[in-house]
Order: sequence, then C-alpha cells, then structure tokens
Amino acid sequence: MTYLALRNLLQQKFRLALSIGGVALAMMLIVFLNAFQAGIFQQVNAYLDHTPTDLVVAGEDITKMLGATSLLPAGAVDLAQGVPGIARIIPIVSQFVTLDIHDKKVVTYLVGYDPELGGGPWALQAGRLPTDDGEVVLDGVMADTHGLKLGDTLEILDKDFTVVGLSEGTTSWMASFMFLEKRSAERLFLNPGMTSFLLLRLEPGADPVAVEARLRRRLRDVEILPAAVIKQNDINLMVRVFAIPLRVMTTIAFAVGTAILGMIIYTANVERMREYGVLKAVGAKNRHLYGLVIQQGLVTSLFGIMVGIGLAWVVAQGVMSIFPKFLVILQPGSIGLTVLVGLLMGLLAAVLPARYMASLDPARVFRK
Repeated sequence: MTYLALRNLLQQKFRLALSIGGVALAMMLIVFLNAFQAGIFQQVNAYLDHTPTDLVVAGEDITKMLGATSLLPAGAVDLAQGVPGIARIIPIVSQFVTLDIHDKKVVTYLVGYDPELGGGPWALQAGRLPTDDGEVVLDGVMADTHGLKLGDTLEILDKDFTVVGLSEGTTSWMASFMFLEKRSAERLFLNPGMTSFLLLRLEPGADPVAVEARLRRRLRDVEILPAAVIKQNDINLMVRVFAIPLRVMTTIAFAVGTAILGMIIYTANVERMREYGVLKAVGAKNRHLYGLVIQQGLVTSLFGIMVGIGLAWVVAQGVMSIFPKFLVILQPGSIGLTVLVGLLMGLLAAVLPARYMASLDPARVFRK
C-alpha cells in the first residue's frame, strides 16, 4: 500500500507540488508567527534576563516593570541594606520617556543605574559606559535608525546628553533601552534620591520567603515579588496586545492548510475511484484503503513541513534584516511541535477522502 500511495502521488506531479506548496505556506506562517511571538517575549524580559535578580522591590500596587511607573519611598535603599540573605542590591530609576529626534517622536525606556552596583547595559556595540552626568548610552539599532552616532548630542526632557556608547541586544518592537547614571536620572526628573525599583540578588542557599518577610518588616507601601513573577506579568501585558491575534492567525493558517490539502487529496482519490473499486473487488479491506489515503496525506505533509520550516527561516532572516528592532527566534521545541501539527494536518485532511474510499461499492463503481 505504501508503494501504491507514493505512485498515486507521483502520477500528478503538478498536483503534488500544489499540495506541498499549500502545506508549506501554512507551516511557514505557523512557524514564523510562533518564532515572532518568542522574540517578543524575549525582548520584553531582556533587562531582567541580563541583570541577575531574585526579588524585585517596586512601588505600592506595582507588579510589573514595563507599562507602570514605580516610585519607592525615600530611604528604601538604606532600609534594605543589611537584611540577612541579600547579597546585592541594585537600585535603578526606570521610566518610559518620549524623545524628539529629527522631528519624530521616539519612545524609549530610560534606565538610570549606579555603575558600581550594576543594572546598566550588558553588551556594548561601540563606545563606553557613562562616567558623567551629561552622558548616555543608546541602543545601537535605535541610533542607526535615527542617524545618531557617538559624540552626538541628544535632548532628553529638555536637557542635553552626549552619546558615549551604543548598546547591543537592547532594542524591541515597543521601545529601545537607553542608559545613564542614576544621579543623572535623579536630576533629570528633579527628584534627588529617586528610586523606581530595587533588584535584589540573594545569597546562595537563602530562603526567598524568609528574606521577603524580613524586608516587609522594614519596608512599607511597597511590593516585593520574585523576578520570575515580574517577568511573567510583563509578558502577560504583551499577550493581551499581540499573542491573541497571533494565535488566531496561527489557527487560521492551520485550518486553511488542512482544507487545501484535504481538497487536493479528495480530488486525487475521486479520480482514481475505479482503481479503488478494483482493490475492494479483489479483497482489499477498508483498513487498507484508510492506510493508503492517510499515507498520501502524511507524505505530502512531511514534505510541506520541511519546505515550510525552510521558508520560515528565510522570512525570519529577511524581517530581522529589514526591521532590526524585531527579533524572530526559531526554537527547536516550537519547531518540533509544528512538525506534529503538520502531521496532524495531513491526518485530518485524509479523513474525509479515506471515509469516501471505504464506502465505495465496487459494483456501483463499475456500472458508472
């Protein structure tokens, strides 16, 4: 039956190419959308992923870093100092700001950090870190997009800053990061001692629950959350914006691919109705016909999957080349799941034709 299934597929090479093409386009869209979503999630969590953090202290009722303005009570840094179990405290000032660059409004995520404590850019593409109040590090992609280079002057909230460094891996579809010293951020926002978040690194073996309890005895009107919770909350914020439409598009791609493949398999088998009638007349069982049609669907799907994954990789590279702020990540786990989805597509597409073949009456076929 496997030989017969392959022979049937190869008899109409153009139809086979259409089948593979339909599956490949559907698979390409599914793989690309999943990779695009994975890239969004990685960009959302890029800062905390590169700044080792176990607990985050935020302003009251603030449960995420992005999409919320946090302000800690005065003296929060001093009160957190000396709490048993804490190895390092990184105080930062962070807030979305809108820049006016060449008459264009550009949204960026400003991070003010203490160079001695950490929290700054994790990779430099060029230049150096800020060492003065009037210096800033911009994301390299953002700088290239807007024609900025090292040594240029950038106005941030009516104050001039010199671009001394370009960071790498700090861009996203939403906003790019820019970094300056914390004291510069405090002066920029006219708030000496201002702190948005405390990023806490615990000592090896320290109990996070116990450390959190000790912190709560010292700090009032704050939120203390594990970094993983903050990261998930930031992702959930993005899910409401992008993930649902992406999942709808993925479902549509699966449905369309299944319909195209099913229609082509059905048409191909109807044209060979007499051949299947002969098979039934000489004793072929329904399970043989089911196996024949299903093998055709699975073989076509398998080729379509391989072509689709290749197309998705090409499209991903093209998108990131043309639009560097977007990150598209083809994850092995996601691709493996897509292979299973593609095979399921082939299986579902073969069900209706297989049922039709199984219901054939050889006598009626020969009378036609």
